[in-house]
Formats: sequence, C-alpha cells, structure tokens
Amino acid sequence: MKAPNLRTKRFPKPGMSKTKCHSPIRSCIACGSKREKKQLLRLVLDNDGWVVVDKSGHAPGRGAYVCKNEECWSAIQKQKILARAFRGKGRMALRADLDSEMPVEIRE
Repeated sequence: MKAPNLRTKRFPKPGMSKTKCHSPIRSCIACGSKREKKQLLRLVLDNDGWVVVDKSGHAPGRGAYVCKNEECWSAIQKQKILARAFRGKGRMALRADLDSEMPVEIRE
C-alpha cells in the first residue's frame, strides 16, 4: 500500500500558512524591481510580431513584465529592452493603438 501524498491543498508546504495563498513574483524588464504578478503589466508578441499588452495574463508565448509607472513605460520604448526580453523575435515595437490599453497611471 502506498503512503498518502501529504503535499495536497489540505497540507501546504512547510512554512506556508493555511490561510495565505502564494502570489507569483515577477521582475520588471525596465527597472528590475520584483513585484507581485498582479502589480505588473504583461507584454507578449502577437501573431504579427507586435508587442501587445496581455490583459488576461494567459496569452500563449513568451511574456515580459513591466511596472505600471511612466518611467518604466518610457524606458522600454526608448531602449533595446524589448529585444532582450523577447530574444530578438518580432518587430520589437509597441503597437500604435497601445495607448488605449495603457493603465490610467501611465496615461496623462
């Protein structure tokens, strides 16, 4: 008879409380700060090779995360940060209609 698997939802990993859920940590490609996944914007390459914002957070392909502040947003537009994050695939340019998808904190 096999021993039961104790690492299930009823028995979390040692050191984790039963009430607190795990929140994934991601790094901003512009400033490198580590934040929760919910606090960052996810960018992906669409089928045409343009960089677009992934609103659902589950789009297929390689994703890159950026902070929701103006400094990081302008840094990825000016520098070669997108090429490094997406390993040189695609156009490495933000789609022109991306301004409508930017969060309110970035738009003026």
